[in-house]
Amino acid sequence: MALINCPECGEQISEKATECVHCGAILKEEPMIEKSCPECGAALADTDTSCPNCGCPVEGSEKEEEPQKVELTNVKFSINKRKRNIIFVVIAVLVVGCVAGFFIKQKQAEKISATYRHNLSNAVYTMFEGAAKAESAGNLIHSVWSNAIYKKEDPETNEYTKEKGVYSDKKYFVDDFNTALKNLFADGKFASDRLEIINNQEQVQILMKELKDPPEEYKDAYSALKEFYDAYTKLVSCALDPTGSLTSYTTTFNEADTNTMNTYKAMSLYIED
Repeated sequence: MALINCPECGEQISEKATECVHCGAILKEEPMIEKSCPECGAALADTDTSCPNCGCPVEGSEKEEEPQKVELTNVKFSINKRKRNIIFVVIAVLVVGCVAGFFIKQKQAEKISATYRHNLSNAVYTMFEGAAKAESAGNLIHSVWSNAIYKKEDPETNEYTKEKGVYSDKKYFVDDFNTALKNLFADGKFASDRLEIINNQEQVQILMKELKDPPEEYKDAYSALKEFYDAYTKLVSCALDPTGSLTSYTTTFNEADTNTMNTYKAMSLYIED
């Protein structure tokens, strides 16, 4: 690009400058752009919207309206605030739900624990009641068995160990202890006692099934309960189905009786208030 001297002030300026940057002298006038009709070529004024000669519409004659700008600042703020409020509400609902869920779960756990404790106590006392009846029955079986063998007088066993209707003369003892035991098991009162033991055993089995899945805090108690149940079962078996010799039965019965009492005492520690 070449430099020239301004004809007015003499300072150097660009040859393409339309006015001097130093003195403001006009050097070149902007050429006038004439508008003409695209159809007939007639000259048009800037304000013409159509050719006055042929009537052809003139493009770009009307100023296009600028789209109105809408200030969205307040709207955006309103939307953000609404979203924020919704988020706060959702968070609040979640927090309340979590807290409520925690307390509901805790209450359910307490209810389950209380129910389990109740069933545990019920099982222990039911077993203890059955064990007491089995102990009495086992002692009577042992007495009848022993007195029949050794022909020992005993008001409690004479009706089973002696011939029917004779209770005072030793020579009237039955010849076989099995006969004495049959007399005992045929007795209505003893049969009723054995039936109570059987019913007790069935009830205990139902309770044990209900207790097989203990809460964490009762796992040790359940282990102790199982030991009590095993001892109880052996003692009940001695009352319902005596087998072996008098010596072996005596040993089995005494061990079962002792173990039942010991495991009951150990189990009692878990159900005491």
